[in-house]
Amino acid sequence: MPIASLPSGIDLCYEAFGDPGDPVVLLMHGLGSQLLLWEEGFCEGLAATGFRVVRYDQRDSGRSTILEEGTSYTLSDMALDAVGLLDYLEFADVHVVGLSLGGMTAQVLAAEHPQRCRSLVSMASHTGDRRFGRATDQARDAMGVAVPEDPVLAAKKNLADRRIWASVWHDDDHAGSVFAAYAERSVQPHHAWRRQARAAYDGGSREDLLATIRIPTLVLHGTSDTLITPSGGERTAAVIPEADLVLVNGWGHDLAPGAWPYLIDAISTHCHRADGTI
Repeated sequence: MPIASLPSGIDLCYEAFGDPGDPVVLLMHGLGSQLLLWEEGFCEGLAATGFRVVRYDQRDSGRSTILEEGTSYTLSDMALDAVGLLDYLEFADVHVVGLSLGGMTAQVLAAEHPQRCRSLVSMASHTGDRRFGRATDQARDAMGVAVPEDPVLAAKKNLADRRIWASVWHDDDHAGSVFAAYAERSVQPHHAWRRQARAAYDGGSREDLLATIRIPTLVLHGTSDTLITPSGGERTAAVIPEADLVLVNGWGHDLAPGAWPYLIDAISTHCHRADGTI
């Protein structure tokens, strides 16, 4: 996969799908995951609806830059990485789609760099106000245990956690193969995971910032999400002016293939509507 070397010194690994002439959808993954979260089948399915789809490893993930222990950054810095990738790829503006931590980064990108965003899709995320979207006790306890840096143990831990916040379409064999691919490609160091987590949570509530968003916004959340419970999405849609909320029955905090038809249809319809093509 190609690497975009940004002026900031951050390298981002990325991959594109679909017709280069189509409008671009930029996909942002969540905490502890990689661009592989957005599986090829999902990306190809979304591209088939008329988009150029780009997935990338956020900083401290996958094959992108892993920073030195002791450094720190914010969601605004992560949003600037996305701007740098758009500049590198010579994209004037894109539809930005983020899940979980990626949803938070996408929200900040839409608020702080609206000229680069055609629309926003915030998935399985929240506003930073900790009263909303609170994890269940079981999910919170699982997140408190670090993922081992041994690849085999990392895949085993990720699969056990996934079962806690999975969709009704979860399949152990499929999810296990995805986590095995994660571990074979790159195991995230503990210090990198902690930096991403601090960027997500240390900034506190983003609600004043989100209230400034004026681009077309769709909020997607699953009724079975136990890691960021549905009130996180409901609050996000309430704070962002004129945002649409879609609750997907049975969807958890994952991208199980059974959820793809519902998610692809919702994302595609929103983005085409924002472009005025439907």
